[in-house]
Amino acid sequence: MSDRHERARRDDDTGALVDAWLRAARTPDIAAQIEAIYQMIADQVAVHRPVCVGSGRCCHFRDYGHLLYTTGLEAAHTLARLAQGQELSSDDVERAIERGDCPFLIHEQCSVHTLKPSGCRIYFCDQEADGWQQDLSERVVDQFRRLHERRGIPYRYAEWRSLLAWFAAP
Repeated sequence: MSDRHERARRDDDTGALVDAWLRAARTPDIAAQIEAIYQMIADQVAVHRPVCVGSGRCCHFRDYGHLLYTTGLEAAHTLARLAQGQELSSDDVERAIERGDCPFLIHEQCSVHTLKPSGCRIYFCDQEADGWQQDLSERVVDQFRRLHERRGIPYRYAEWRSLLAWFAAP
């Protein structure tokens, strides 16, 4: 198969995944299950009370040596709930990759704060948070994997910006 045909097939596969995730994310009971996982995260964060100094470390991936990983379903859940007129372009994603940060970081503020994926909800740069964050993250990834399996939703766990690129408008 030629490179051109391979890219076209991959694009068709990617488009099918994106469509499946968006359909699932817009399904009320699946959205409610995602929100229940997010509420469990909020409850655990409240118990541990990590310190957030608003340093932006969580959004400046390259500068602070970490990456954000999430599922395609979570990316779809975030994007399906963007405000009217708020659109993500492939240029937005590419510029964020070049800068080493998140495409939703605008003037050092998260423009999707209430819509952010689980990794953003769990990660705090507070040194005291290291142990429980890892445990919570593993539990949440498992819960998302099981949600995908129960509902027959294709599962992909990947770096946030690479997933966003699949959804972004040209």
